[in-house]
Amino acid sequence: MLTQQQADNLLKAAKTLINCTHINFPKPGDSLTLEAETSTGNDSFLLDINRKGKISLSKCTLQNRHMRTIILLRVDLVGPPHTNPDGQEIPCPHIHIYREDYMDKWAYPLPEIMPTNISDLGQVLLDFLKYNNITNVPLITYQGGGLV
Repeated sequence: MLTQQQADNLLKAAKTLINCTHINFPKPGDSLTLEAETSTGNDSFLLDINRKGKISLSKCTLQNRHMRTIILLRVDLVGPPHTNPDGQEIPCPHIHIYREDYMDKWAYPLPEIMPTNISDLGQVLLDFLKYNNITNVPLITYQGGGLV
């Protein structure tokens, strides 16, 4: 578990994608994990692009994991509302941000935290990479359509 200060510092840190000159955006049913690290190389991250939902072509979850299992940030574009520990219900799209003692159990309305065009998954990914302070955002290509 991280302290809130550690999590905030990790989220704010400039990060570089490792061995990534372009992103081939996954088609529905697929997923992709990108590796990133801070400029010092002391901290590593996994950025997941998950389109494994079978019901909706627009289903997509993006997340930033530290130390393989600690979710610092997760964007849910399609799905049921999330109920926060205080009982407040947050509809999709929403963003989970690490909170000390709760990990990724708190969600916030996506437009309030990371404004984006949720009807364009490529734009959502670009905004997610920028929000995560990725300094070498690559070209994004699409596999065989299915991107909405």
